[in-house]
Amino acid sequence: HHPTSFLSPPWKRIYAVAIGTLMAGIVWIPAFLHNAYGDKLTNWIQGDRIGIAWISPIFQAMAAWITMISLLPVESPEIPVVIASGLVMIIFFIWAIPILFNGFRTQLEKPQSRMITQVFAGVVVAAIALFFCFTYFLGIDLTRGARYNFVYFPAVVVLIGASLAISWNTLQEKIVRWGVTGKMSVIIIWVMGFLSAITVVCNLGYQKYYRPDLFVELIQNTSKVPVLIATTQKTHVQIGEMMGVAREFKFHNSHSLSAKFLLAHKDKKTNASNTLQNVLKTLPRPLDLWLVNFHAAEPEAIKNCVCDTQTLPPVNGYKYKIYHCNS
Repeated sequence: HHPTSFLSPPWKRIYAVAIGTLMAGIVWIPAFLHNAYGDKLTNWIQGDRIGIAWISPIFQAMAAWITMISLLPVESPEIPVVIASGLVMIIFFIWAIPILFNGFRTQLEKPQSRMITQVFAGVVVAAIALFFCFTYFLGIDLTRGARYNFVYFPAVVVLIGASLAISWNTLQEKIVRWGVTGKMSVIIIWVMGFLSAITVVCNLGYQKYYRPDLFVELIQNTSKVPVLIATTQKTHVQIGEMMGVAREFKFHNSHSLSAKFLLAHKDKKTNASNTLQNVLKTLPRPLDLWLVNFHAAEPEAIKNCVCDTQTLPPVNGYKYKIYHCNS
């Protein structure tokens, strides 16, 4: 293209959008520099790189990329459904990736679409590079949350759409892969995307890691006396875990069960076990103690309580242990 084409009306609109985005970002710089919370909000995705932790971000990122194209019920409680979903997804990827790659390559070879394809591909590559820079150089593992990829997902969708346009416009009788024509391949990929959306809506994929609703229901069905729910607190994650449980108690406590919460702070200077020990001494009996994600030594006061040995169902995000304190 001639250099003057960069001053054409379409490019001027792009420049205007870029300037507007830049100004919107600049507004947040003072808030970023004077952040009173510091790094506490991101402590949960920070950690030391030891052993397999050096390569885990690569596989976490790949898992997030896969779900951009297809996601079947791989988180179903039924093992046969999980196995079948995994096999279908693997077969689908082996079939679909070459089709998408060929379409992308064709768009790069066409003069009228080369530049815009490069722009969108550059956005995706730059975003992924930033993710890994944050992960390996700043110690903030953004790959741990697949949801964070939303920042460049629209560009991925545009590139997939552009690639599928090549398949859609191929001759009707031309086979693109495995006996499937161009238009039929687009329909199959669309159907897979639709089924993936249904999977998420039905909570069989991208499931919530924390299920306080199920945990509160379990507490109500198990405890008939006041309860103390105790957890060790290191970051804002534990606060969020307990806030979810407290909210469910507030709105769905049909049994009017009395519940108290203890976030026992744990660091090099504070002993969470001593905190729980002191609190237990002040509470009346009978009492059910629920240790939830409690990563510290159990205090001496628990010796006067009876550990519940019945088999209870696991709950996403809440690893628990129950003690009945009657004296």
